[in-house]
Amino acid sequence: MPDLINKLSSYAALIGVVGAIGGGFYAWGEFNTRLSAVENVSYETTDLSGITDDIKELNEKLNSNVQELTSTQNGNFIELLDMQAADHNDLVDLIRSVEAALEALKGDVAINGAAIDFNGAKINELKAESNNPLLN
Repeated sequence: MPDLINKLSSYAALIGVVGAIGGGFYAWGEFNTRLSAVENVSYETTDLSGITDDIKELNEKLNSNVQELTSTQNGNFIELLDMQAADHNDLVDLIRSVEAALEALKGDVAINGAAIDFNGAKINELKAESNNPLLN
């Protein structure tokens, strides 16, 4: 009988070890399943190829403008600044002449407004006279 208990306990231990190893493999399989599910998740991506193309195009335009500017001025930037200042002065003179013309127009508008008010008063006076039965 003691021999039977030893055999049963050794079989129970063997079944326990096999169960533990099987449980470990099962857990490892579940972990891999979850990991593959996470790996297959698709994330939203943004296509930046159009933006990078635009940036390249703008850089090329900027470089060509700088090269054109340096080639036309032959490095003489003081003349370029003088030309821009002359253009600026012409624009300022033009703006001042437009402002003077607007001031003159404001005076004309005020005179016309007063004339309209006067004519409105005259019309009201004539209406009042035509509605008065004593004047007929």
